[in-house]
Amino acid sequence: MGSTKRKAHNKSRLGCKNCKLRKIKCDEQKPSCSNCKRRQVTCDFTLAGSPAPSLSATGLNMADLELLHNYTTTTCLTLADNLATREFYRTTLVQIGFDCDYLMRTILAVSSLHLAHNRSQKRDYYEALAIMHQQMASQMAIPLLSTATPASAQRLFLFGVMTHYYALGWPRKAGDKLFLGASNFPDWIYFLSGTKGLLELAGIPESGPLRPLFTHSISRYLLRAAPEAQHSTAHAPLTELEAVIAARPAVAADPALRAIYATAIAELKISFGQAQALTSSAPDGGSRYAPYEIMDAFIWIYVVAEDLLPLLRASAPEAVAVFAYFCVLLQLLDGHWWMQGWGLQLMDQAFEILDEDGRLWIAWAVNEMGYVPPSALDRM
Repeated sequence: MGSTKRKAHNKSRLGCKNCKLRKIKCDEQKPSCSNCKRRQVTCDFTLAGSPAPSLSATGLNMADLELLHNYTTTTCLTLADNLATREFYRTTLVQIGFDCDYLMRTILAVSSLHLAHNRSQKRDYYEALAIMHQQMASQMAIPLLSTATPASAQRLFLFGVMTHYYALGWPRKAGDKLFLGASNFPDWIYFLSGTKGLLELAGIPESGPLRPLFTHSISRYLLRAAPEAQHSTAHAPLTELEAVIAARPAVAADPALRAIYATAIAELKISFGQAQALTSSAPDGGSRYAPYEIMDAFIWIYVVAEDLLPLLRASAPEAVAVFAYFCVLLQLLDGHWWMQGWGLQLMDQAFEILDEDGRLWIAWAVNEMGYVPPSALDRM
């Protein structure tokens, strides 16, 4: 019997340690290879060639001062539309960060991504700074989660909020795949379930520096009970989707599963009603409410996280179809630098997972977003 020659394989001998451990080809791009950037982990190249702190004659770290200045003058204004919430991000959050290293570092990481977004000529430099700060923040904060107390949970919750902005704002290309971990969807979608637990542990503050943030959040949640939020153009297609899902054999045979989807769709109807009310105009031509905000969209994930997200993580077609409708709401936030493109990219992900029948379920959402599905040739 003849010997079989082994096919030659060009290995990268200068690749980073992360790629070598995962046994995948490293493109050796600096300051961070594309595999590490996509997974948002610290690359050896970042550690070896990361921008050294720019020290002045007095020993000041000029790089971090630049990031903090950019955050307090510009970035904080992009995180919320409500004036009180903006002021919280500009002053209170930074003041808390001075006594909490991991919170300050994630503030600097978000600021650095903002600069990377706006200064393309120095994008690699700012992305490297962002990775460094976020990695160090995570190394300090994550071990504290298992022993969190009501007092520490407030700071960890704020760390979670800023980490969410970091994950949303991480640079992506139009053709990037979003496969992360064991799910077909990015981790930030499931991250809210963790912050929900911290919020429950910390409790709603009746006073103190965090009170303005929670007061505004509660007021936005209460808008869901307004009469205007009970109707929207999405109600009819969502009712049809609920009927289709309820008739699916696996769902019809499981009352608990049927209840999960019924609740998710009922809450999504309210979210669409709230969105339509927030974007409608008053009779005098002015805005009836404050603009649509990130918390308005993510209230839905917060409410359904415990039951629906495990089904989405497993790519259950019914859950993916429901989530495709949520992408319409995400697209309303596309004007923010940290949200640009997410709605369409996630719709593309959902469309790829669903079969032909499933794609018919989400026809309304596809049309509402102006999403153009790729042809078979595009996917080859």
